[in-house]
Amino acid sequence: MFPNKDYKDPFSHKKLKHSGFPSPANDYIENPINMNDLLIKRASSTFLMRFRGNEMILSGIKNNAILIIDRSLKPSNGNIVVASINGEFLCRKILLGSKKVLVTDCSNNKLLDIDKIINFELLGVVTSSINTY
Repeated sequence: MFPNKDYKDPFSHKKLKHSGFPSPANDYIENPINMNDLLIKRASSTFLMRFRGNEMILSGIKNNAILIIDRSLKPSNGNIVVASINGEFLCRKILLGSKKVLVTDCSNNKLLDIDKIINFELLGVVTSSINTY
């Protein structure tokens, strides 16, 4: 508009000419990591839960880990599941064979026979866990 000697163009750096060899890293620019795309396959049936305890330490699930649980998956032998027993939430490995049992994954394993539990509800299969350090 009107020339103003005190006015400095904020985009003057865009008008500079570049010389020299361009960076080869410009060809390898990746999109940022989206945790939802990486960890959640079915958003409508997935929920998160904080895990407290050391019962699953040998599976890599530490105290205070965040579990990603998918309710739509049917558990198979050896999956880690979250279940409700008498209103208490448990994270255990499920073993399906002649008997259905939940087992801890630590140095002193404990077995729970699912068929003998009256108020048992399977909430979902653990698909991932996030441990904080």
